[in-house]
Amino acid sequence: MVWIAGWVVLGLWVGREVRGLTQLSDTVQTAGVTLDQAGRQLDALKGLPFVGDRIRDVGQQLGRAAASAIQSGKSSRDHIESLSVLLAVAVGAAPTLPLIALFVPLRRARIREVRAVRKGLREAAAGSPFDEFLAHRAAERLPYDALRRVSGDPWADLASGHYQALANAELKRIGIRRPRAKGPARAVQRAAR
Repeated sequence: MVWIAGWVVLGLWVGREVRGLTQLSDTVQTAGVTLDQAGRQLDALKGLPFVGDRIRDVGQQLGRAAASAIQSGKSSRDHIESLSVLLAVAVGAAPTLPLIALFVPLRRARIREVRAVRKGLREAAAGSPFDEFLAHRAAERLPYDALRRVSGDPWADLASGHYQALANAELKRIGIRRPRAKGPARAVQRAAR
């Protein structure tokens, strides 16, 4: 989870930094507005003798440059905003989606396994074939040193039908506590230990 959170935070940070580039677009737009105002001021001087035609041409050029700068500023702002979102998603999602794609099916399988074992525990009594099933799973899935802590000879216990300790070890491995028996069944369960 720390890995995923780290990449999401990094993605948001990259997106914010890229979005900060919109200030450049705003500056280009402001320069375009200023050029447009300068062109209009020069256009007002077109009636002057000897320089009127030249000033009118310069004013028109400034007007075209201003319109281009304003349009370019708006367009680059839109592109920068889109890029900031795209980069935020890409940086945040690229390293995390494969992990999530692996984690979710494994997590769902684990949840199904735990539910099935809990259901089996509710339906089965102590010393039932379900304990044998759990004991065999413990022998298959627990590391050897963990098996030896539970039983001196786990395979001999399986062969002789002593399943309780191994079954409890398997329950512990998957994080389930055995429900306590009530009334007379509880006394039978204690005697079986």
